[in-house]
Amino acid sequence: MSKLDQLSNQTIEPQAFEAPSGAIAVEKFRLTAGHWALMALALLALIFMAFITLARSIQIIAVTPELEDPNNLLPQAAKVEIEALLKLPIGNRTLVLPGSHALKVSSPGFVTAEQKIEVERDRHQNFEIVLLREPGQLEITLEPTVGATVLLNGQEVGSLPGLIENIPAGRHEIAIDAPLYRPASQSVLVEGKAQTQDLTFTLDPAWANVSLNSVPEGATIKIDDKVVGTTPAVVQVEEGARSLVLEAEKFKPHQQDFTVFAQQDIQVDAIELIPADGILKVNTQPGEAAVIINGEYQGVTPITIALKPNVAQRLQVYRAGYRLRDQSLTLQPAVEETTEIALQQDSVAVRFSVSPSDAELIVDGVSRGTGSKTLNLNTLPHSVRVRKAGYVDYTNNIIPTRSSSQVVSIKLLTKVESFWANVPNAYSSSEGHEMVLFKSPGEVQLGSSRRETGRRSNETVYKARLNKHFYVSKYEVTNKQFRQFKPSHNSGNYKRRSLDTNKHPVANISWQDAAKYCNWLSKKEGLEPFYTTKAGFISGSRPSANGYRLPTEHEWAWLARNKNGEVLTFPWADANQLSGDPIGNFADKNAADFLAFVLADYDDGYKASSPVGRFPANHRGLYDMAGNVAEWVNDWYSANTDLAGSSNLVDSLGPEEGEFHVIRGGSWARGHMPQLRLAYRDFGAKGVHDVGFRVARYVGSPK
Repeated sequence: MSKLDQLSNQTIEPQAFEAPSGAIAVEKFRLTAGHWALMALALLALIFMAFITLARSIQIIAVTPELEDPNNLLPQAAKVEIEALLKLPIGNRTLVLPGSHALKVSSPGFVTAEQKIEVERDRHQNFEIVLLREPGQLEITLEPTVGATVLLNGQEVGSLPGLIENIPAGRHEIAIDAPLYRPASQSVLVEGKAQTQDLTFTLDPAWANVSLNSVPEGATIKIDDKVVGTTPAVVQVEEGARSLVLEAEKFKPHQQDFTVFAQQDIQVDAIELIPADGILKVNTQPGEAAVIINGEYQGVTPITIALKPNVAQRLQVYRAGYRLRDQSLTLQPAVEETTEIALQQDSVAVRFSVSPSDAELIVDGVSRGTGSKTLNLNTLPHSVRVRKAGYVDYTNNIIPTRSSSQVVSIKLLTKVESFWANVPNAYSSSEGHEMVLFKSPGEVQLGSSRRETGRRSNETVYKARLNKHFYVSKYEVTNKQFRQFKPSHNSGNYKRRSLDTNKHPVANISWQDAAKYCNWLSKKEGLEPFYTTKAGFISGSRPSANGYRLPTEHEWAWLARNKNGEVLTFPWADANQLSGDPIGNFADKNAADFLAFVLADYDDGYKASSPVGRFPANHRGLYDMAGNVAEWVNDWYSANTDLAGSSNLVDSLGPEEGEFHVIRGGSWARGHMPQLRLAYRDFGAKGVHDVGFRVARYVGSPK
């Protein structure tokens, strides 16, 4: 029987209970060093378990660009240092807590990489760090040994002799630029890692010897603005287009271009230098005087001029109002000379002849008394004014000179005299009417003798006077001019012969239309209209107005008939028959098929009206007074049977009223001799095919 079985078969006997007879002693618990050690181990275990739980596994991989192909990255053994409070390396990985950590990766021959990495929450993370090779060095040997500039991929990186340092690893184009030698280059794979590599270049010469001399010797030689010696000299010059300058004191620089070919020496003939210009400074008192050297204008003072040395120069200085200074001078090469010139005022005696004798003479705003006098004036512009009450002031500018007699004649005009003196003898109106002035014609004779063939009863002989100055147009008004006033007007045609071209005289217009045209033209030019209107019709006139009007019958007769004290019968002469060249447009043989009366032996070249001005002007310089179209005049028509012996017909405008208006002159439609007489008078009111007009106007009076 086992012990277990024995025990299970034993009877447990109850024991009598005995209460404690007094207090029981209990041992007190104390923390010992062992306890603290156990607790620390427990805490570390907890921290470790928390770190293991929270940490992330990272791997740092170092790589470096391949030398020949920088885009291809190769693994690189390196020392990795991670700055972290808690980290646990496990093989090639490290456990660190998430967050930002400083990293340092280094390897011999490479630039140490120092940066921060961000560890995320991913369990496993890799970081690739690129290590760059340290720069290399080049030891370059040149044959021949000369100073040179080294270029790395086109950029200057050093000079020879000397070590070329800090060259990045990789393949580069190394070029050598040495004076007087052709450039050389080669491709080099720089290993880097602070290693020094050897290179050798053989240079080809690119220069020639140039022999130079000058007269005088000792001139400074510049090739492409670089000083290379003094003459005489043999200088090495690099091939290519070059600029040579020789400079010597007191001589002008000599410059020339030439081309150098390698190893082809050049011998330049001795260059004779030209003496430098002398420098002349000219100052005058007063300034701004014109300076002339040897007849050529140079400018105004103060002025600095370069002049040929050792040669006599003619210097002239002039300023308006001052006397001319003329002198000769000779300058030394490269010597500066200053000439100070005080100019003297030049005055001329000017005689002023003044009328009236008590008129005041004012020169340059200063009164010089009254009447004629002689004044000494300098040869500058002067303002001259002469005045007297009741007269128009005279003002002018004069420049006294010694080249001619200085006499200024001044005659003041009254305001009336001045007005008439300034009235032009001719002018052109805004519509192209060429207006001619006639001044106070005087006596005019009208009518015809009872013995004159074809005389009519309305041709009473009488005399009148024309005292007013007046203008009259050279030509009859054309269709083009009239249509500016009345665009719709059409002069029509007669027996299928057009009368309406632009240059032909206007026709088929009433007297009212002709007078309205005059008022329209007056308003257009700012003149006082001559005719008064009422309800759209011409109802009267203003004799004092200076606006356009129709010529009066007296004016028309004087312009057409009165000549040197005689009175013409016909435009061509007193003969009853035309002969010679055409003198006007009348009904000629060309119109025989449609007009009753024609001049059978006359040919003026036109069947109907002609352009204005195609025939010779009359003795007053006016055109078509004899024919082309007959003309409306200003006057109301009357038989004039009661005018003989009248003495008050001065600048008459005709009867004050009437039914018709007077028509004067021949026309293209008239071939009956009595109608071509200059005394012939017709009348009407409405427009007809062979009646037009010309314009006139009074000059007016001074205000």
